[in-house]
Amino acid sequence: MKKSNKSKLRFDTEKNARSSRSRRFAAAFSCFFILLASVSVLLLLRHYNFDLSQIAKPSDEQTTEESSTETPAPEVEGVRNYLLLCTADGNNSIRFISIVTADLNDKTLSIKAIDPKASVSVPGCTGTFSTQLDYGTPQLVLAVENYSGVKIDKYIRSTDSNFKSIINYLGGIEVNVEKQIDIRTPELTAVIAKGNQTMAGDTMLKYIRSFESQPNKQAEIIADMIEQKLTSAALANADAHYTKIINLIESDISVVNFADMQQGLKALLYDKSGITVTVN
Repeated sequence: MKKSNKSKLRFDTEKNARSSRSRRFAAAFSCFFILLASVSVLLLLRHYNFDLSQIAKPSDEQTTEESSTETPAPEVEGVRNYLLLCTADGNNSIRFISIVTADLNDKTLSIKAIDPKASVSVPGCTGTFSTQLDYGTPQLVLAVENYSGVKIDKYIRSTDSNFKSIINYLGGIEVNVEKQIDIRTPELTAVIAKGNQTMAGDTMLKYIRSFESQPNKQAEIIADMIEQKLTSAALANADAHYTKIINLIESDISVVNFADMQQGLKALLYDKSGITVTVN
């Protein structure tokens, strides 16, 4: 009995072993066959110039949808006119005066030069802009509007000292002086070499003042200053710049007005290529 049982147990084990080897062989053969077939298909696709890298890439439509996350342009419109002027520290002598126009409909920025020595009449006063300023900044604004035909929204006024401080705070201005400047008068001493240079506040003021008889040239200099300093990077720190500069100027621009200006600047700088300022 015991011998017979042992014989039967040995017979079943050998049979199972043969069956297991058969299954492993069949599985291995199937894997080899599938691998061979896959390689053959890939080689065939490659033969017909099929781009295999596209198999693991998303479709163009999906890629476009995923990458189209750019912030839309701010929706602003209208025209804003700002009076920009600089006066002497101790009196109302005007160094330069211009109108800066932001056209948010056309996304443009332009400057209109004003001749400080021109004479203009407003109710109660006839004289130069410096004379008009003797009666206060609102009187000057009215005189500029009568002279230019442009409605002024806000004004920005600095003195010599504050202008220098603002330029120094902004890190100076890059200027290409076309020819050497040598002016020595009781009103102004300016000796500036020819060539490319970065001007600090004191030199920059002298440079602008050297063209007091050429308002359009002064407007071109101001336009270049704006193009250099009005950038996307500067806009990112606009609040800090506003806090610093508002304490160095006289202006009727409030915090609420500045928020409106920021939206306008975002629209003007939306294409990231900077701002081009034209001179009228």
